[in-house]
Amino acid sequence: MQKLISKIVFVFLFGAMLSCEKAEDIIFEGPYHARFTETESVILENYNDPLNQNRNELTAIQVHIAAPTPNSTTIVEYNVSGTAVENVDYVLEDGDKKRVLIPVGQHIGEIKYFPINNREQSGDKTLKFSITTVNNNLEAGFGETGVNGRFHTVTIKDDDCLVDLRKFEGTWEFDQNEGEFIYDVEILVDWGANNRIFMFGYTGLDSTLFAFANLDLCSGEFEIPEQYLAGTNQLEGTRSEGTGSFDSEVELLSFSYSYDIAGPETIRTVQAKKKEE
Repeated sequence: MQKLISKIVFVFLFGAMLSCEKAEDIIFEGPYHARFTETESVILENYNDPLNQNRNELTAIQVHIAAPTPNSTTIVEYNVSGTAVENVDYVLEDGDKKRVLIPVGQHIGEIKYFPINNREQSGDKTLKFSITTVNNNLEAGFGETGVNGRFHTVTIKDDDCLVDLRKFEGTWEFDQNEGEFIYDVEILVDWGANNRIFMFGYTGLDSTLFAFANLDLCSGEFEIPEQYLAGTNQLEGTRSEGTGSFDSEVELLSFSYSYDIAGPETIRTVQAKKKEE
């Protein structure tokens, strides 16, 4: 019986080794092409940094090469369509060129852009990127018609629904990690941007330290884009980001955030209630 079990185990292991070897032998043989890494994305129209002193990087859409490393720079040309209008609803970095350069030895390039905020209830806008041509004998997209990976659609979400922004302003009690740390945060509205708030002392470490959050007034959600915390030199260079939501009467905030003050970043959860004046 023991010998039979040993034989069964040996056959199983040998079969597994063969299957692994076969899996390793499967190599992509083409057709070699350039494609968008993702096919779609969503961004709020007010996502751009308002102060130009926090982390103000443009949003990037990745294009990658599915091929051995070319011996020369790969030039990926593209066009843009959709309901969004360039320089009205969004701005493209090097928008006049409409191309991505992927240097020798690399496989990934980026299209960088940022949306333009407004105060109009104009609905969501779409921004459709299409790869048109690629050099180095690479195809645009994958498949017989080149459809796979050839397109990337950005939805720029309208965030200008009717919400009384004055309800955000005031002192809020932040309850972090279910009672682990309770502290006060002062919230001010960025009236110039229409749907952005500043949270002073939002980590509970320093009342002068603040981060901004972009509000989606239509869905009751907000985002704290990755940014350098501003206001004091105590945490100079510290980055933070997070996402959350607010109720219809703007009396409760709920969100999570992280920052990298020391060591690995830790996710913190917050329930916040506005204090009575």
